[in-house]
Amino acid sequence: MKKILAVVAIALPLSPPLVQSQPVSFSFLRTIVGARPAALAGSMLSVSHDPLAIFYNPAGIADMSSHAGAFGYLNHLLDIQSFVGAYVHPHQNGSYGFGVHLTDYGTLSRTDSFGEELGDFGASSMVVNATYSRIHAERWLLGVNLKYLRSEIDRYSADGFGIDLGVIYHSHFFDNLNLAAGLFNLGAARTAYIQTKERLPFSAQLGVSKRLAHLPFTWSAVLLKYRDDDVRVRVGGEFDVSQQFFLRLGYDTLGKEQKLEVNSGGDRFAGLALGFGISYNQYLFDYAYSSMGEVGSLNRLSLSVLF
Repeated sequence: MKKILAVVAIALPLSPPLVQSQPVSFSFLRTIVGARPAALAGSMLSVSHDPLAIFYNPAGIADMSSHAGAFGYLNHLLDIQSFVGAYVHPHQNGSYGFGVHLTDYGTLSRTDSFGEELGDFGASSMVVNATYSRIHAERWLLGVNLKYLRSEIDRYSADGFGIDLGVIYHSHFFDNLNLAAGLFNLGAARTAYIQTKERLPFSAQLGVSKRLAHLPFTWSAVLLKYRDDDVRVRVGGEFDVSQQFFLRLGYDTLGKEQKLEVNSGGDRFAGLALGFGISYNQYLFDYAYSSMGEVGSLNRLSLSVLF
């Protein structure tokens, strides 16, 4: 039963809506990548100084003063595997970044209308980001992503180009308060799987984060709206136990949609995420656990390096 539910949970986001004349596809662009962001439930819009910010807000790499790289791995449900990599190169005129997100959906069975197996086929997706970000007037961080995306299912494929625009403002109204906004997945498909060119999952986001003055704790929140989805909220918090150890917790309201109509004990944690980070010299190791309720859970690992 769990395997059937997992198939449904993964297949639905990959399937374009049938009720729209121009369906929205490339749903892998909605995926949370990296262990630290996953532990914060993706509430990274206003969080800067992290190479994985390339995937959440291109403005987030503007204040990085050292070369940095990050690599992450996700062993998804049903043998789906994902890899993410990012590199940031600070420069006197701003910061340049490069990111890649690869997903292999494994081997799938091909069947006819009667359920008879006719062999196997594969599916995969890829996103490549080129990022530029800079600091403006001391408090403003501005950034842009140019990205190429490609999806393959059996012998069919589609690709396209997208743009992300992001801004972070270090407010002077409250100490350590960051405000952020972004427009993501502006662009279009270049080729279609068959005939219809699907739209990219455009989203508009607003975010805020703050590091508490008398406690080593940073909270963050994001308000997110996809063109074909309801408004979602992501919240997260990171507690510095020491300079080398960090605890994280997050929640995504998407968890409400992952719950089954017949609720069970496993559904109570749907949308919840938690994790930790360990810093040693120039290395940072991160782990995250994300619950999808009765369907299952995800474990992510990431390694960041300062050069």
